[in-house]
Amino acid sequence: MSFCTFSKDNIKSGKTYVDNQFIIHFMPDAPTDAVKVYLYGLYLCQNAEDGASSVKAFAEALEMDVNTVIDYFKYWDEFGVLSITSQEPFSVSYYPLNESTLRYRRLNPEKYEEFSKAVQSIITGRMISVTEYNEYYNLLENTSLKTDAFIMLIRYCADLKGNDIGYKYITTVAKDFISRGVTTPELIEKELEGYFVSTSEIGEVFKALKSKKSPEIEDMQAYKRWTDKLGFEHSFILAVIKISKSKTIKKLDKALEELYSNKCFTEVDAKAYFARKNDMFELSAKITKALGLYIEVLDNVLETYVSPWLSKGFNGETLLFVANYCFKKNKRSLELMNDTISNLYKLGLITVQSITLYLEKYHKNDGFIAQFLSYAGVERKPNNWDRECLETWRTWGFTDDMILEASKLSTNTTRPVAYINTILSNWKSQGVFNVSQIPKNTTSNKNKENKSSHFKNERTYTTEELDELLKSFEDFEV
Repeated sequence: MSFCTFSKDNIKSGKTYVDNQFIIHFMPDAPTDAVKVYLYGLYLCQNAEDGASSVKAFAEALEMDVNTVIDYFKYWDEFGVLSITSQEPFSVSYYPLNESTLRYRRLNPEKYEEFSKAVQSIITGRMISVTEYNEYYNLLENTSLKTDAFIMLIRYCADLKGNDIGYKYITTVAKDFISRGVTTPELIEKELEGYFVSTSEIGEVFKALKSKKSPEIEDMQAYKRWTDKLGFEHSFILAVIKISKSKTIKKLDKALEELYSNKCFTEVDAKAYFARKNDMFELSAKITKALGLYIEVLDNVLETYVSPWLSKGFNGETLLFVANYCFKKNKRSLELMNDTISNLYKLGLITVQSITLYLEKYHKNDGFIAQFLSYAGVERKPNNWDRECLETWRTWGFTDDMILEASKLSTNTTRPVAYINTILSNWKSQGVFNVSQIPKNTTSNKNKENKSSHFKNERTYTTEELDELLKSFEDFEV
């Protein structure tokens, strides 16, 4: 014992450090009293000068029976977080909770004796090591995978790969099934039935690929995804192998995903897609160049941007037109060009001609806006608010002549555009839609605007009358 120690008061005011691994991986599923035993033991390890010096004193401190305390230490010993180093006198040694502790829990071999025999009877080409068994036990202990289900899975892997199959392949497959919630004998049987059904088809796929490999579970899963999720027929898959010149399952999978994302579901579509793929690469290069970008590998540009743009109906001419526009407007990235393309698509503008007509209309409208602003005595450039107002007035049914008449009446007002809104709103409510119908008493002056926005002969409402009108009204829907 060191000649320097903490006082008991210092110990009582100190802290006991608990590894986060214990809190995350062990504490949630452990019995409450087992946690008490572990934590009190951890406290004694860190504060040896204080507390129980024997298992009896330990039990008394926790108000437990000695045998109960020993049983809980045995519980933790099975998990490898501590070790019972002596039975008489009883003593334990705590271990650091590192990754190896979490992966290789020491389990009672008798618990999985039947499972171990079954696995060895399947994998007859070699002896199974303790490390391999620990991997299997760990999956059974820490996941929802059932023992019988795991044996079924191991048997299938061995049938597929041979009776000397490596355990890493088995555990990889098992983890994939676990991640998808396929962990009971019933679910695994149903899953494997689908694989057996597609065995002959996947064999034809490998033959078409001119591959000498044997199909693996991953290949079965890929085929199942192509037919179930993507909805491709077996004959179509075989045709795509020839059309895309695929030599491996990976390349075939990529080709089928491309066809699916580009809405190509027939052999004719597939032939057309791959025929124009080279043209699409050339277009991708021209677009990136027009944006001032240099991208050596264009696969991602084609798949992420150009191909979806073409699927929406844009052609190469339009895309280059938009790319040049984006460069001039300092939108020099594919992401910003994609935003522009999305906006054009929402407006129904997917050809150069439609975009040009839209721009001509835009400039024509701006010219008219400048005219009615001038009539209202305003000298400035048109803005988005002016454009929105003009669009609204036209949807109300007003001609340009009526808008100009309202503009004349807004001269010398502090907010001419807002005042035009007021005039046109009143005319709309009165059914005034041509110049000859404009009331003779409709005049404008600044003082009148400041006093009221109402017109002569216009009905006014009290607060109570307005409340009554709005009582059963839902919303102003366009």
